[in-house]
Amino acid sequence: MMASGGKPFYREKALWINIIAIVALLVSWELLFANQDNLDAISKAIAKSTGVKLRLNAFSAMAVPKPSRIANILTTVPRNKRGGFGFFWYHAQSTLSAAVAGFFIGNAFAILIAVLFTYVKPIEKALMPVFLVIRSIPLVAITPLLLRIRYTLSDMAAVHDSAVLNAFFGSGQAVKMLIVVLIVFFPTMVNVHEGLKSITTSERELMKSLNASGAQVFVHLRAYKALPMTFAALKIASASSVLAVTVAEWLGSDRGLGYIMSQGATASLDARHVWASIVIIVAFALLFYAAVSFVEKLVLPWHESVIALKKAMNGAATDSLEGI
Repeated sequence: MMASGGKPFYREKALWINIIAIVALLVSWELLFANQDNLDAISKAIAKSTGVKLRLNAFSAMAVPKPSRIANILTTVPRNKRGGFGFFWYHAQSTLSAAVAGFFIGNAFAILIAVLFTYVKPIEKALMPVFLVIRSIPLVAITPLLLRIRYTLSDMAAVHDSAVLNAFFGSGQAVKMLIVVLIVFFPTMVNVHEGLKSITTSERELMKSLNASGAQVFVHLRAYKALPMTFAALKIASASSVLAVTVAEWLGSDRGLGYIMSQGATASLDARHVWASIVIIVAFALLFYAAVSFVEKLVLPWHESVIALKKAMNGAATDSLEGI
């Protein structure tokens, strides 16, 4: 596997710097910061040398368990069965499915609206402020409202009698998906819309001189120029979708990684479960981001080369100016 510069990925200096930094952090966490005596000694040393009294006891093993204990709860099933791969995978499936479904639905809807706004200006002027107001509503404020609506609908006889409606409204998945749609929709819609509008007058005149139809202008010019901004938005949305589901599960759910985190102070769950859930959530977000980046390189192989060429040209121009 080759890196962007043509070298094997294992020869990338930045990769090894990141690995060393992560290992150093984990070792320090395991041997130094997860020990109360060490924390007290560090606090006293800082207070003696600087006069600043830090409350490092917040990083005690109760709140910040050792990485080895977090790994243990991820891989080992305790007596109460609330741990191990099966336990976390059961909850992770709920989080992942809602994030993936909401990501695709939200972004598909955003792209359609962006295209509509590009060609129908009155609709853009009418609906853009509405979407902006909806996007400005805090997630913690709208989630309880959506949960209340979901519980109200799930109690209706029509929902109970319909397999389709019951599958959609009878569980918290619909609400979590809707939360993801609300989070990813606006950034993608704005980026795609700006990309579709970014064609210049000379480009438009060139397509007109070639007798290109409206569909051809859209496919070969507008969509082509919008792709870099679209993928930039999709990469942001990829991580945001996982975080949005987690917040929704935290505020109201009976399953998912966010639910585990919200139950971290109960008798059956503790800080190890919270940190294990955080590790899985971060892994999902990184995998999501990597997947979108991989697709971007397949779809836009020219984009990185153009950026590299521009940087090289700018560097050459700067060197020329310095030599004058």
